[in-house]
Amino acid sequence: MDSRVAKAHLDLRNHIEQMDKMSVSLFEAKEENKNLEQLSILLTSLLKKNIERDQILFAIGGGVTGDIVGFAAAIYKRGINYIQVPTTLLSMVDSSIGGKVGVNHPLGKNMIGAFHQPIAVLISLKFLDTLPDRELICGMGEIAKYAILRGDQFFDYFQSHTTQVFERSKPLLMKIIKTSIDTKKRYIERDVYENGVRAHLNLGHTIGHAIETATGYSVFKHGEAVLLGILAEAHIAMRMKLLKASAFEKILKLVRQLMNESNASVKLDDTIHLVLYDKKAKGGRVRFVLPTSIGNVTIRDDITPRNISDAMKFVASENLFVLS
Repeated sequence: MDSRVAKAHLDLRNHIEQMDKMSVSLFEAKEENKNLEQLSILLTSLLKKNIERDQILFAIGGGVTGDIVGFAAAIYKRGINYIQVPTTLLSMVDSSIGGKVGVNHPLGKNMIGAFHQPIAVLISLKFLDTLPDRELICGMGEIAKYAILRGDQFFDYFQSHTTQVFERSKPLLMKIIKTSIDTKKRYIERDVYENGVRAHLNLGHTIGHAIETATGYSVFKHGEAVLLGILAEAHIAMRMKLLKASAFEKILKLVRQLMNESNASVKLDDTIHLVLYDKKAKGGRVRFVLPTSIGNVTIRDDITPRNISDAMKFVASENLFVLS
């Protein structure tokens, strides 16, 4: 359980601890803690408690918690069941769905992991009442991805209702969360292990993951990096004449709406180097998911370092980071 969730929802923690055969292990769920060392600590705890294969783990927290607990469940005694209880908007709409679990490595994000589906995902909007606004922005980074994949109707609806997300309107949140999950579900049902169409869900993540890693996972949160990646990859698509300028302007407007200006430093050479190490590469060629319209994407493996550099410089010109 994420230690911040335990503090904010002490009644839940106490209730779990009072249940028969239940115990709580707390984890400081920060991106920089999603690593092999923390995974080993969790596995050691499971072994010391003699957790058996017919028992179930609960991942109560955001994406970091779900990823590391899910990966532990995948490899502990060759696999046990687990249930995702997402407590952030990002984990509700994205990371708790689809069975991708794993940890980071200094050479890249989520480089060590597995596919291990939870037996259930339990979502309560009550958790969002205590969620900081910045975490809502993170969730909206992934929702922006789904809006582009889904098409104009959902994109326009989401773009015109971002204020109500900050107001934590429950009917609105439920609609947006359900639509995002349904969008992801359509891809996963067709391609569980990401051998084909599921790769479309990586929109914004090729450059986004590189930005996260280049800044040590401590500057931009995942959803923020995804927004930066979406904008950069949309810029590449526009410059390659794959995306109309009008569609690019819609994406740019949404990113401006969600992201705050930042003077955080991002090293251009490091980011490009990390892109070339992306785990989605095939045959030594990095695959980019590029939008071709609001509602369609394509996968290209002919993106050059110059393309990436130009896109990063454009994002920097929007005062979203400073290149160094």
